[in-house]
Amino acid sequence: MAGKVWQARFSAPLSQAVDRLNRSAPFDWKLWPHDLAVSRAWASALHSAGNLTKNDLAVIVDGLDRIGKEFAQQGGDFLTPDDEDIHMGIERRLLELAGEPALKLHYGRSRNDMVATDVLLYLRDACQSLQAEVKGVAGILLDRAQAEAGTPFPAYTHLQQAQPVSLGHLLLAYVTALQKDDRLLSDCLARMDRCPLGSGAVAGSAADVDRQQIASDLGFKRPSANSVEAVGSRDEVADFLYACARLGLHLSRMSEDFILWSSQEFGYVTLDDSTATGSSMLPHKKNPDVFELARGKTGRLIGNLCAVLVTLKGLPSGYNKDLQEDKEAMFDTAETLQTLLPALADTLKGLSFNRTVIEQRMVPELKLERLCERLVSEGVPFREAYRVAQRVALAADKKGLHVDALTVADLQKVDDRLGQQAADLLRGEWSIPDSGVAGGSSAASIKAQVVALRQWLGD
Repeated sequence: MAGKVWQARFSAPLSQAVDRLNRSAPFDWKLWPHDLAVSRAWASALHSAGNLTKNDLAVIVDGLDRIGKEFAQQGGDFLTPDDEDIHMGIERRLLELAGEPALKLHYGRSRNDMVATDVLLYLRDACQSLQAEVKGVAGILLDRAQAEAGTPFPAYTHLQQAQPVSLGHLLLAYVTALQKDDRLLSDCLARMDRCPLGSGAVAGSAADVDRQQIASDLGFKRPSANSVEAVGSRDEVADFLYACARLGLHLSRMSEDFILWSSQEFGYVTLDDSTATGSSMLPHKKNPDVFELARGKTGRLIGNLCAVLVTLKGLPSGYNKDLQEDKEAMFDTAETLQTLLPALADTLKGLSFNRTVIEQRMVPELKLERLCERLVSEGVPFREAYRVAQRVALAADKKGLHVDALTVADLQKVDDRLGQQAADLLRGEWSIPDSGVAGGSSAASIKAQVVALRQWLGD
């Protein structure tokens, strides 16, 4: 099969510059397992429709199996410089192995419906692989959360210490976000459950194939409903890239916390030596590179999503060559997360929380909310109690002190309802809010969250 399969229609060979631009083989070779599966399913459908003999089918399937073994050994080196894309590379080699029966295989199908199907098969595998990695990270965080359920920790708003919470409760926030990401990937899988194969170039297949059987053979519930939409749509790619970008966003925000907490200014966290890196110049450095790379690579994930959306927004209906641009974004996103998530798992598993430092750096002003609650319990209207607590903070500011250093006399100058009990509260040990409200930081809430999240993880 010399030259391009479509070359006979043209009076001049393709220029080298245009060929370099047009070829997708350098990256779409990664679709080879899925393209082989598509060809096996199509060969079976053509045989059932009477377009291939039993011997033709056996020779083609044997050739495809041999190609699979060659790809497994050679990877992208399987393809030659003349192979335009993964589909034509496999067709070239199949003709070498199977002879004339290989010439019959492409009847009724197009590279358009083949690649649309390949992409969905790739995305299905990628979603399931990422879900397993997400649950791995979530499981480590859940274990850490249970171990720190009784550790007081300053929850932040506006990057200012806001309220004392359980460190375990805070860690469970990350797990809850990952659970949402897992569910979004499941939603993506559900929307991928339609098979484009049999849509042809744009108008359907000339072969009288059973598309429902093809869909079943490839693990789909149903065939796609409209051939024009099926070959021209990459909605599932956009869905996948959005789900991955949002997962990256959650990982980035979590990583930002750990970057701050591992700094000398915070000192809440110490990274294990096996997951931190050093400086080429500064001998004392212990850098949180994994968390920084999680933060940085999220920009790539968002960029890949934006690139594909911008590509899609200007296309007319049906297949357009612009759709070739979805592959590199799709591969890069999946591979970025497949590399990042195991490294995050190792880092989260190995780090240690410095409980003494955490407690020392929690500012006493966090107890003013409890003072406000105490006044409310004594019958003071909330807004009035709130203003009293504010005036206590102001009195401490004027003296250049924290509120726990105010004397009983200082407190009574603020409000004569404040006395020794108020002073004891402000100087007392840290406690975690324990109202029992669902979703809060109480022991009961944390236990309920852990039970629900263990069920999600299948533990």
